[in-house]
Amino acid sequence: MNIFSFIAHFESEDACRLHFKSERDKAGVKCRRCANTHHYWIKSVWSYECITCRSRTSLRSGTIMQSSNLSFMTWYKAMFLMTITKKRLFI
Repeated sequence: MNIFSFIAHFESEDACRLHFKSERDKAGVKCRRCANTHHYWIKSVWSYECITCRSRTSLRSGTIMQSSNLSFMTWYKAMFLMTITKKRLFI
């Protein structure tokens, strides 16, 4: 994937969120309170709710983006740029 196809595929914040949600659904969500893996999606607040204890888990919770205020679009651009580089960065 090159930069042009990336921009065409992830053109908006919602496109990035929906892609991240689909990938998170594949991996599964585990409740932090009761360790249940059965959740349902609440679209109005963009979070999962546990069927057993009704605890809510945000879309970012449990990921590298957990305490970040950056948009999904910014995270996706950063991840894309870090994965396409051929040279190593030593910081």
